[in-house]
Amino acid sequence: MEVLLDTNFIISCLVKKIDFLGELEEKGFRVKVPREVLDEMKDLKNSGKASHEERTMIGVALELLENKKIKKMKLGGGKVDEKLIEMGKKGIYIATLDNGIKREIPNKVIINNSRKGLEILRS
Repeated sequence: MEVLLDTNFIISCLVKKIDFLGELEEKGFRVKVPREVLDEMKDLKNSGKASHEERTMIGVALELLENKKIKKMKLGGGKVDEKLIEMGKKGIYIATLDNGIKREIPNKVIINNSRKGLEILRS
């Protein structure tokens, strides 16, 4: 099974100190990160719109994804969220906290705040 990571998911997992890569791999997922998500994180880090903690976590995330050699892929033209929804409708799992995306896709990975871990949801 493949899972694509969304920007907010990556940052939130790091802020909450969740080993999302380890948990996803344990559950049998092949983790991929869209290049557009990496670009979104870099833009957010450099824009000044993110808090100091978020900028720090984005730096950690970019380094972590590079060091763990997480496979990168291109979503193609268009808005990142729309492309993630498109991929999700094809059956690929999407790791996101975005309610708009979660409503549209059948298979998702979210953060379960009560146990400080991940939860797999299938519709």
